Amino acid sequence: MKSTLLPINEEINAYLKHVETTYQHDYSKIAELSVQYVSRKLEEAKEKFEHRQDIGPEEEILYFKHIKAHLSALIQYYTLVQTIELRKPPRKKKKLKSYYLKALYKVKRKIGKKRTYYNYYKANSTYLDHRFFRRVGQDIFCTTGAYLMDIDKRNNTPAVHVFAQVEAYEMLRHYLKNKIKAFAGKTKALPVNRPHQLKWTASKVDLIELIYALHAAGVFNNGRADLKEIAECLQQVFEVDLGQYNRVFYDIRARKINKTKFLDALKDGLKKRMNETDNQLFI
Repeated sequence: MKSTLLPINEEINAYLKHVETTYQHDYSKIAELSVQYVSRKLEEAKEKFEHRQDIGPEEEILYFKHIKAHLSALIQYYTLVQTIELRKPPRKKKKLKSYYLKALYKVKRKIGKKRTYYNYYKANSTYLDHRFFRRVGQDIFCTTGAYLMDIDKRNNTPAVHVFAQVEAYEMLRHYLKNKIKAFAGKTKALPVNRPHQLKWTASKVDLIELIYALHAAGVFNNGRADLKEIAECLQQVFEVDLGQYNRVFYDIRARKINKTKFLDALKDGLKKRMNETDNQLFI
């Protein structure tokens, strides 16, 4: 199951990157093509899952948490981006910046109403997965705004739609923050005599692996710094947008060989440097 479902995410990421590069500022086209493509992939995943008769607990959680909720979130995200871009005012910097700030405030309020689920999602927690992403014995009804949602026990779990919303809002939050940051892009000119800034030239996946290692080791604020603080700090320092880094961390955990590839490379590199230095002392 894992080997057949996980490539779906990889195919989608490649396609979305291609669409966003090809159409760039044509948000309607990006949203239209992305929603159509992701919807087709979601149907493929549903068929693969529903035709399996021997689904175990881990596979069930994998599907509902990392496939169905994630793809549903992408569909919601692109629909929300399209709506925001279509409603934006004429291209005056002050008005546009104010518009995006108000949209960001609304998104943060919506995230705040689902704080418990948001914290669980951001921390990449797993201790309640059996309750959130396992099917129940009967159909249930969940309140969604002004109406009730009927959740079919065969094809859904109690929390899939909630986590899909949370992930969509989190992606939208990053999108709006980048739009707002763009307005200040040319206002902060670097001094002529400023030293050349360090640039992160390894992959984003490597940086994410390092961030999680630093958080796990508790090296900041006597171990009290949370993952989000560390990630946002290093993104700012190296001017790198890591996007949904918790999603990437899941892919790192899913590696079959050498889960800590970057950290092992750092260790090997340091050992080599030490050996070379030791040898130089005796020359």
